[in-house]
Amino acid sequence: MIEFSGLNIWAVLVAWVISVVLGSFWYSPAGFGKLWSKLSSVDMMKTPKDEATRAILFVVIASLLQALALGLVLNSLHVSGMDQGIVASLVLWFGFTALTTVGNTLYQRQSWKFWWLNASFFLIVMVINGIILSVWK
Repeated sequence: MIEFSGLNIWAVLVAWVISVVLGSFWYSPAGFGKLWSKLSSVDMMKTPKDEATRAILFVVIASLLQALALGLVLNSLHVSGMDQGIVASLVLWFGFTALTTVGNTLYQRQSWKFWWLNASFFLIVMVINGIILSVWK
């Protein structure tokens, strides 16, 4: 059963902010943005401003929902402590992010390098957020 009681909303909000900040860096030119652009054949600098703004807004909202979902799952499983947070996050990342994005990557005829670039971002985010959500009760 999903347990809402005991969920620390502040931890969820901090996890969300970390996800957005890390994503802003990861996909920026200072991070891996140039590589992502090359591998995806998408030039964000040529994307119309309203389209780019809408995409960013949806990603920010999705990041909040992802932090909330991770918090609910970890809370419902009574995951506590850094070690349990890391293990649970790794299992969830592997089963629900890494494996489900393989098909999308292959059907879109993207490279494994493109898959790893995106999957590793979520790996880092989920582990960091899993630690926050399992330690900050």
